[in-house]
Amino acid sequence: MRIWVYNSRFFYLRPTLPAIELLDRVADRLSRDPSEWDQAIFNEELFFPSHPGYIGLHASKRTMDHYLFMNSKVLFKEVRKDDDLKRLKPVMVHVNYHPDKLPRMEAVVEFYFNGKQDAFDMFPDGSD
Repeated sequence: MRIWVYNSRFFYLRPTLPAIELLDRVADRLSRDPSEWDQAIFNEELFFPSHPGYIGLHASKRTMDHYLFMNSKVLFKEVRKDDDLKRLKPVMVHVNYHPDKLPRMEAVVEFYFNGKQDAFDMFPDGSD
């Protein structure tokens, strides 16, 4: 049962033994089967618990503020509709949820850098 996953496109790792072991395990699995999805492998290795015959990682996990390190789903479904959240200045926006990535990236630049307050208005919430 999957309860939680991390998007493995943006993360911070401290140089600890569990972090190095995580990356070694992910690299090993990807080298054996390059067709596997790197994000799925990352999450399996990070969260799979120890059991007989398998020693799980004991890596600490922290989640960054999802309004400061947001993806496009959070931005287009939630942030743009809330006047208080629209005032936040995110550290980064990962445009990964929608297929029309380039126009949405351009809208992010227009909104956050050029101050165009209606830059997101032309887009649906999802991928219509």
